[in-house]
Amino acid sequence: MANSKKDRRYTMVNTLFVVLPTTLIMAVLSGFMKGWTVDNWTGELLKSWLFSLPIVYACVLFLLPLASKLTNKILERKENV
Repeated sequence: MANSKKDRRYTMVNTLFVVLPTTLIMAVLSGFMKGWTVDNWTGELLKSWLFSLPIVYACVLFLLPLASKLTNKILERKENV
């Protein structure tokens, strides 16, 4: 457990690099589905993206360990604690 802080930091940054493009893609697709006007599409995109980013980031940080445990249980692998 000597690298616990380093591993946690790595997980947080790695998650950020997954969440940023994912939320951007979701915001763009949401904008196309809503039919944003051409006049203010950048403002609406940024508002949608900035709203969804912290929500998705928190959910991923919460769900990622649960998903790993479930995957290990299904595939009957030992967890490296």
